[in-house]
Amino acid sequence: MKNLHFTWLALLALLLTVASCNKPVAPEYRSIENFRVNNLGVGESAISADLKYYNPNNFSLKLKYGETDVYLNNKLLGKTVLDTMTIIPARDSFLIPVSMKVDMKQVYANALDILLSNEITIRLDGFAKMGKGALFFNMPIKYEGLQKLDIHL
Repeated sequence: MKNLHFTWLALLALLLTVASCNKPVAPEYRSIENFRVNNLGVGESAISADLKYYNPNNFSLKLKYGETDVYLNNKLLGKTVLDTMTIIPARDSFLIPVSMKVDMKQVYANALDILLSNEITIRLDGFAKMGKGALFFNMPIKYEGLQKLDIHL
């Protein structure tokens, strides 16, 4: 009888633990900061930037891996891969450093639009492997918005 009582208590504790584990809410994209051209080439260039996000969860997360396609005015600019473990603080903003090689033909195709409008449409489409503790899951990355450019000629 004592073992049965202990088994029920253990089962109840397990159910309460599982019920209290909510799936985290996806971090919210805020902006692009520290944009840098690392290597400028005619056919291909290397660029890097910091993507600023906000974690709305009241607990920290771990970002284990991520892949994102970056579109500039609906044309594929390049792909970025993040494979370094990053700790994301609870209810706080954080930066994710990204870098990628860019096909300059896509930049040239958008150059006139960029110079005339001083803003571009940026679209991010991919996924991130995030989690808490030992539980990880794939979270979609979807963002599209206008980015103002500060171009001085």
